[in-house]
Amino acid sequence: MSNVLFLIATLCLILIPLVPKLVRLRIRIVKWLQWTWTANLLEKHFDAWVLLRRIVLFLIAAILFYIGWKAL
Repeated sequence: MSNVLFLIATLCLILIPLVPKLVRLRIRIVKWLQWTWTANLLEKHFDAWVLLRRIVLFLIAAILFYIGWKAL
């Protein structure tokens, strides 16, 4: 069980540098769906979205590492 937690936590840490590319991909998909107001909102607050998602991924990884460490 703890190996799975460590694996997911490592995956979260690997995804942190890829967050800007994932947000840009989301903007591209939203534009493709013709949701211009959503695309404009994402573009306007791009840095905040990236920072928020990086923090969330880091917190998930930290919590999973802690739970996995206690399970050993």
